[in-house]
Amino acid sequence: MPTDDTLALAETTLGAPLDDPRDLGGSSRSRVLRCRTADRTVIVKHYLADEGGHEREAVGLDLLDRTADLLARSGDGRLLVMSDLGPHPTLADLLLGADREAAWAGARGWARELGAMLARSRSTVAEARRRLPHGPAGEAPFPVLERGLANLARVLPGLDLAAIGAEFAGAAALLEPGPADVLWPDDTCPDNAMLIDGRWWFLDLEGADVAHPALAAAFMVLPFASCWCVFDPPPGLTEDLLAAFTDGLGTVGPNWRREVIDACAAYTMINTGWFADRAIDGVPHVGPVGRGPSYRQLLTARWRWGALNLRDDYPVLSAALRDAGAWATDTWGLDAEPTGYPAFR
Repeated sequence: MPTDDTLALAETTLGAPLDDPRDLGGSSRSRVLRCRTADRTVIVKHYLADEGGHEREAVGLDLLDRTADLLARSGDGRLLVMSDLGPHPTLADLLLGADREAAWAGARGWARELGAMLARSRSTVAEARRRLPHGPAGEAPFPVLERGLANLARVLPGLDLAAIGAEFAGAAALLEPGPADVLWPDDTCPDNAMLIDGRWWFLDLEGADVAHPALAAAFMVLPFASCWCVFDPPPGLTEDLLAAFTDGLGTVGPNWRREVIDACAAYTMINTGWFADRAIDGVPHVGPVGRGPSYRQLLTARWRWGALNLRDDYPVLSAALRDAGAWATDTWGLDAEPTGYPAFR
């Protein structure tokens, strides 16, 4: 759809003329413009396919409190107009920058702010469930997980998939509705968090969903469970992030440690489902050129993390991931070697 059509629909939706549209990139799923009204700038997000993202983002903007304000919405047109938070540094900018202290403090503050926002969202869970489209955001987790197991078997022929699958009972339980559930943005990647006057604000809520908070905690531990911004963290960072997130979240159950491990195990296999084809094909960049790792680096980092950290709770999967990491080193050589975040090198 031409940009002029998006602009015309946004003007009708907002009930005001818009000028000076600036394309902010968006994705294959959406077009995002910064436009000017008579007295301010606004953000226009136009979803190009009917996948429920506009409904989820509208719910997230309405019910989560560290986000932009939803100013107008065209449900039939799959278009949202929201307040403009302005150009500010993201967590990705800090992690990929050169200031170690700013990156560490920023990441810790992001983790605590995210946990606190999710804690406050518990009062909105019933309304969110009523308003959200039926079913999970994006691809259902367990079909993707099963694809991850199949991809793991591609590099490790003869793998006992049934034995590994049996270890995922705890992860499956995280998907069942429960009293601990929160409303969360889902895609809590470093480039979707903006630092404004010392406080973190959250962007890109097209996957907003109700879920167990351990799924968000996995972003602290892996780190960044479904993101392109994946490098080896320095010692102590992920422990600090999880502690800050848990402090912000407040109430957790007696099985919190295991629930977080279950979420991390699931994301390790989900990443294998998403990324193995492109890693095997040698696709060079997961995210922006020059900022993100290669698919081979990302996948090898995930496999090595799982081999080390899942030994006690997922022994069969851990052993398979150890072998997959060795296969990556033997097959891809230096192309598989992850590097650290630039701010911590």
